[in-house]
Amino acid sequence: MRRIVLASLGLVISLLSTAILRAQDIEPKYKTPDTNSAVIQGRVTLPSEFQAERYFRITLRNNQSTISTIFTNKHGEFQFRNLSEGTYVVQVDAPDESFESISRQVALGRGLMIDLNLQLREKNIPETLRNYAHVVSAAELRQVIPPAAKKEYTLGMKFVNKGDIQQAADHFKQAITIYPEYLAARNDLGAQFLKMKQLDEAENHFELVLQQDPKNFNAKFNMGLVRVERKDYLDAITQLNQAIVIDSTRPVARLWLGIAFLESGDMMGAERELMKAVLMGGSECVAAHYHLARVYMSRGDTVEAARSVHAYLQEAPKGEYVKEAQALQQQLTSKKN
Repeated sequence: MRRIVLASLGLVISLLSTAILRAQDIEPKYKTPDTNSAVIQGRVTLPSEFQAERYFRITLRNNQSTISTIFTNKHGEFQFRNLSEGTYVVQVDAPDESFESISRQVALGRGLMIDLNLQLREKNIPETLRNYAHVVSAAELRQVIPPAAKKEYTLGMKFVNKGDIQQAADHFKQAITIYPEYLAARNDLGAQFLKMKQLDEAENHFELVLQQDPKNFNAKFNMGLVRVERKDYLDAITQLNQAIVIDSTRPVARLWLGIAFLESGDMMGAERELMKAVLMGGSECVAAHYHLARVYMSRGDTVEAARSVHAYLQEAPKGEYVKEAQALQQQLTSKKN
């Protein structure tokens, strides 16, 4: 029996040795990382941000054709596996006429996993409100809003979309005068004060929201923006990280976290978060290209800096940082010459 065991062990060792030798003989071109290992996954949620407890059709396509059509599970979750790097569009269609079809563009890198939240929109929502992405928390949804307060809030939202900050603030003030616990109105009033650089007023309203609803993404995110405005970047990083814990699918939080890292001198953290903002946010986070150019300039990588600043100017010719981006582009051109 012992001889049989030893003979079997010898055979196993011999086979392993042969396999190792064969693996060493594989041509280098077959040793490269798998180029089809990226994943797009996500969930479909109702306008209230609650899980969509029904089935939705999800279509994945690129610039050339439709790649795949699948259905979500009963919780609204879906996943596309074994994807190569490239730009994709993910579209969700409801099984009835209650909701609009929505789509999201995704720039997918090799081996990456992108997590999407596709929030449905009801077809009867007024056009003036469709462009305002408000994340509704569970606490907000439980509130019974008096009709008069809701009317003032809706008017405020219309002025937000028109860019009239003062009129929007006035209507939000009226809404919380009628119903002081109105979380959405108080948060959006704080947002108007933030735009007007009245930071103490803005911070006060966000704090009041968070006292009632500690997991309110909007208020936590806006608190991070207050810290950025105060140049308190370390606390901004803390606030923005907490917002991401509440909802990791919001790319704008990644954008501002990257900016806070950049301003605090953490270039690795800045690059990581800004790249996530680019991949997840598309046009919503186009400013990430400009800030990535700043990151690359700080390390002397003029080639990548030039690419990023060019991407920003291409995608946002009238963007917030156009003058700074053009100056940076001129600086890079003069260095090249």
